[in-house]
Amino acid sequence: MKKRLFCALLAALLLLLAGCARGTKIVPIETLSPVQTQASIFTPAPTQTAQVQTDEPLVVARIEESGMSIGTRVNPPMGYTRIYAAEGSFSDFLRKYPVRVAGAEVMLHDGTARQDAQAAAVLDVTLGKKNHEGPAGAIARLIAEYLYAQERYSDLSFTIGKSFDFSFDRWRQGKVLKSSGSQLEWTDGGQDSNGEENFKAYLSTLFVYISMSTLQKDLVKIEDVDAEEIQVGDIFIAKNSEGREHAVMVADLCNNDETGERLMLLVQGGTPAQQLHIVDNPSDASIAPWYPCGFASELSTPDLTLDIEKRYRFAAFQKKE
Repeated sequence: MKKRLFCALLAALLLLLAGCARGTKIVPIETLSPVQTQASIFTPAPTQTAQVQTDEPLVVARIEESGMSIGTRVNPPMGYTRIYAAEGSFSDFLRKYPVRVAGAEVMLHDGTARQDAQAAAVLDVTLGKKNHEGPAGAIARLIAEYLYAQERYSDLSFTIGKSFDFSFDRWRQGKVLKSSGSQLEWTDGGQDSNGEENFKAYLSTLFVYISMSTLQKDLVKIEDVDAEEIQVGDIFIAKNSEGREHAVMVADLCNNDETGERLMLLVQGGTPAQQLHIVDNPSDASIAPWYPCGFASELSTPDLTLDIEKRYRFAAFQKKE
């Protein structure tokens, strides 16, 4: 019995020595804790999935139908930014000028629509019933409304007749216009008031007498068109298809963020008397309704062919604002 036990122990000892000789490591089972076991498991790194770019360039509609002013209705083309307009400037005034609902037609003084009008936006103005507010009156309206809003009454004046100075400063002191043949003069009988109704009465009278020929007496011609950059309020005078003189005004400006190229919006009235409107640009959909400022000599609009040499500025706007 003792001999058998001794043989068994000897065999076990030999097996143990043989395992050590072969380099086999004997790990006691009690040392294999769950934490250590989990840590020793090989876990492949997560696959790096390429992030798909889902952000697309923000596209802004050129015509924002919900906008109710020139500045909020018409956006610059992509890559262009509106030129800074100081608060209280004519540029600021026109950008805030109210427009009618998107798609509104250009209405004539008799209540009918102008069928061939190409307008990006129609300004919210009310015409008189008579055919008085032609292209000169439409431009004068914008200038007069701005000067009135700024209380620049001494600058609010237009030449009518041969050389009559039709000044709101005189009108608001209770004077009215009296005509005798071709002669014009001031007379008593008006309202001594700066009020809005009296201003509207002044405009109504102005529209009766103003014309393209009289308006030009209050404008300064831009002699060096290369040195003098186009600015808001500049006026181009040209003849329409019927040979009548017409006027369009620069209503807004923007420039290209990279190249500095300038674009302009144009606003006009017309003959017969019609609502002021932003002129569309059917010849260049990439920038419409904007037009390039840097045209070499001539620029075509739906109604006119503009000449770069026939650019004018209201005399009062020559003053530093």
